[in-house]
Amino acid sequence: MVQFETKRLVLRPIQADDHDALQTMLLDPRVVAYLRYQTLKTAADFDAAFTTHFLANPATVFGLETKYDHQLVGFFEFHGTTGTSELTYALSPNAWGHGYVVEAGNRLIDYGFENFALDRIEAHYASVNPRSGRVMAKLGMHDEGELMTFELDSGKRPT
Repeated sequence: MVQFETKRLVLRPIQADDHDALQTMLLDPRVVAYLRYQTLKTAADFDAAFTTHFLANPATVFGLETKYDHQLVGFFEFHGTTGTSELTYALSPNAWGHGYVVEAGNRLIDYGFENFALDRIEAHYASVNPRSGRVMAKLGMHDEGELMTFELDSGKRPT
């Protein structure tokens, strides 16, 4: 089992005991507003993702546990382990603004480059969530511009 410690956190694979804390986090619309996990709407949706994704990928999905009270306050994950990987991270609202993502991210980005065949690590954020962009800058990432979103229903390209 891959596990790391930082000054304030234990970075470790998600465990069965994390179910309730992670479910609370990922069913909170504030937490998932800009994440791929917006599609998890019910406890059943979460249970499927918990089993098939969060528990099934111990080398690429890490829980962020506080050392002082051993609470799961977030997660950090790699999507892809060859060439380019995309990072996703989330925190419980009570953990926002404490610098946990930067603390964990610095260690886990090193882990990603050291252990996977990565040439590049990317992350994306919504322009309406500039705090996440600042986190990425603190992790040493560089802004490469805006991604365009196309709506399939309208058949129109953005102007």
